[in-house]
Amino acid sequence: MADEEDVLDEEAEVGPEGSETALTPVEADKPLAPPKYEVRPGLGEKFQAQNVRDIILSTMQEQLMGRQYRADQAPRWARAIANGVRQRVQELEMKRYKIIVQCTILEMKGAGIKCGQRCIWDPETDDYIDDMFKNDTIFCYTIAYGVYMY
Repeated sequence: MADEEDVLDEEAEVGPEGSETALTPVEADKPLAPPKYEVRPGLGEKFQAQNVRDIILSTMQEQLMGRQYRADQAPRWARAIANGVRQRVQELEMKRYKIIVQCTILEMKGAGIKCGQRCIWDPETDDYIDDMFKNDTIFCYTIAYGVYMY
């Protein structure tokens, strides 16, 4: 009796044409799904330099307008400017861009300053924008980098 049940179970696995359905090969003529890996930003999705410049300038003016340089407050102002610019730039929703912001605040005493920067990046996708703010006692230089994450 037990042997007859085993035979019936085996017959249930066999398809109507006598071939086993569990071992059918994968259909080769199905089209593959398009790749989801983005190597470059799409048209209109690149770093929005002019919008970022406006954000940098307005953030510096909000924080520093009407202030006099104070050595004890300058680090806090620089941190507030850098964080404010980064948050507002991220609200532009430039997808897959890593935003890096650097802010430097110096006291104006008549001396000059020279600064430089170097980065290794993809010039087709990555970009930066900078701006400065000056009044009688404060010089502020802020730069924002947009690096596309592959």
